Amino acid sequence: MKIRESVVNNSYFCTMKKFLLKLYYYPLLSPEQTNAHQKRARDCEWEAIEPYIKQGTFLDVGCGAGYSMFKAQRIGCEVYGIDPDPQGHGVGRRKSEYTVPVENIAQGFSEQLPYENNQFNTVYSSHVLEHVTNMQQSLLEIKRVCKADGIIIIGVPTATMAWINWITQLVFTTHQKIVNTLFSPFINTGKTFWWEIFVPRSHSYPNKKTVIADICNYSTKKWKTHIEKEFEIQTIIKPCIYPYPEYRQLFKIQKNKRFSSSVFFVCIQK
Repeated sequence: MKIRESVVNNSYFCTMKKFLLKLYYYPLLSPEQTNAHQKRARDCEWEAIEPYIKQGTFLDVGCGAGYSMFKAQRIGCEVYGIDPDPQGHGVGRRKSEYTVPVENIAQGFSEQLPYENNQFNTVYSSHVLEHVTNMQQSLLEIKRVCKADGIIIIGVPTATMAWINWITQLVFTTHQKIVNTLFSPFINTGKTFWWEIFVPRSHSYPNKKTVIADICNYSTKKWKTHIEKEFEIQTIIKPCIYPYPEYRQLFKIQKNKRFSSSVFFVCIQK
């Protein structure tokens, strides 16, 4: 009788454990789902900026797994890319079907591009400036390697994206953060603050601390002020609004010029 009760209790415990773990991880998507959602967002942005790309040599600063290089290659460009961690992020980072010349991908940083002066017809940088250590140095390097009659296309996140990030994490990760905070003495040695449950880290972390900094700094006006120090801005594009790809989708991606998750500046040399 005691053995039977023990088996029943163990079965109940295992069932509850599985249920709680499923609930804990429910908001997170599989790598394949995340990749598909990110691809849709990048495709929407690319569709908006593709008409401005100049034929010839194309450099992607912050190329990740090379998806934008793949897209530029398809329209006839000779493509190059640089990233601190090639293949480490972006569409296709886990298993890529998008073939690009890997010998043209360099490991390095935007503050010190390993290219000649006036080398590229188009210099493209998407969702990079918010992560760099020195923004103005990065812009100066982009300026240096772009031809005098070349095109510079710079994409950055908006405050809208920061709000989506905050709301998404409140909805989907609050329960995880509560559990992690309660049990933090047992699972890590770092100090966890209760306010971090409700105020997530900055998308630009560690350069910025919280999402509040993103909301304040990711305005189109502020990005424009930085960029026009080095370039003449010809066009400002707000392609679409999209949910965070890593979590279950709160809404469908849609073109919305007023509330866009990203903003792109199409520039020429001054």
